[in-house]
Amino acid sequence: MKLFSAGLSLLLLLFTITTPASAATASPNASLSVSKDRHYVYLSFSGLKSVAKVNYILTYDSNNTQKGFEGGFSTKKSTTRSTRRQILGTCSSGKCVFQPNPKNFSLTVTFTLRSGATTTLTRTLP
Repeated sequence: MKLFSAGLSLLLLLFTITTPASAATASPNASLSVSKDRHYVYLSFSGLKSVAKVNYILTYDSNNTQKGFEGGFSTKKSTTRSTRRQILGTCSSGKCVFQPNPKNFSLTVTFTLRSGATTTLTRTLP
């Protein structure tokens, strides 16, 4: 029984030592939220340490019409997080016209990793 206990303790010690190293490399992730007045959408990107480039497309419905925009940015090696605020409407000469009743948001993000691989994820919001 002591041999089993000592073996289990060693196994737990090895697991504890190796777990943080693998957890240190966070996978890229994205989230979106909408302001209470639904005039702005906020995009948040995290886990960007291994990411070279981020491209995104956001679509949504407004008055039975699909609207949307796309964007992207390159990251520096030290970048871990980035956020964007996007108006849901148009502005000209200091006056903004907001999209009426925007809903059914769909965000598709493609992360291009420094290794050259890509990973894509989708987030939705009613």
